[in-house]
Amino acid sequence: MNYLDIVLGIFLVSAMFSGVKNGFFVELASLVSMLLGIYIAIRCSYLMKSYLENHLSWNPKTVQVMAFALTFIVVVIAVGILAKFFTGLANFASLGIFNKLLGGIFGVLKMVLILSIIVNLLQKINFDYTFLDKETIDKSKLYDPIQVVSKIIYPVIEDWFTAFRSKDFQLETPQKE
Repeated sequence: MNYLDIVLGIFLVSAMFSGVKNGFFVELASLVSMLLGIYIAIRCSYLMKSYLENHLSWNPKTVQVMAFALTFIVVVIAVGILAKFFTGLANFASLGIFNKLLGGIFGVLKMVLILSIIVNLLQKINFDYTFLDKETIDKSKLYDPIQVVSKIIYPVIEDWFTAFRSKDFQLETPQKE
């Protein structure tokens, strides 16, 4: 075990404790709200854009950015409210301990996802081993398993980014037939 494993391990243990504290529903909601918020904002911000254009006389690009941000925020808040509701139900049904245990497990999985994205980005900028030397990476017990997750997740995120970028903040309202 080297210093890279210690740093990655600290993040994973911290995520486990945070997950136990928050519980499964809140941990799940935090991940779902981010992903769902981005997805719905990409697909549906044109509705908010139409509303804002009718009430504001701002630059169209500014309106689109605001529409995206507001749509994202609404989704995150709505999912958060649902998470609190389900946490309350779990506690009421005496499932609190399972909620906490699953929260710890899910917290670690969520952190692995986040670390995999960071490891993927690090790998792209560390091509000449400026930040981390090859020996440290090769001897690390956690680096490779986390990197495997990034190879699965990265194409999905890249597809979402491409879809978002292709819209170029110019999402159009669907035509009525």
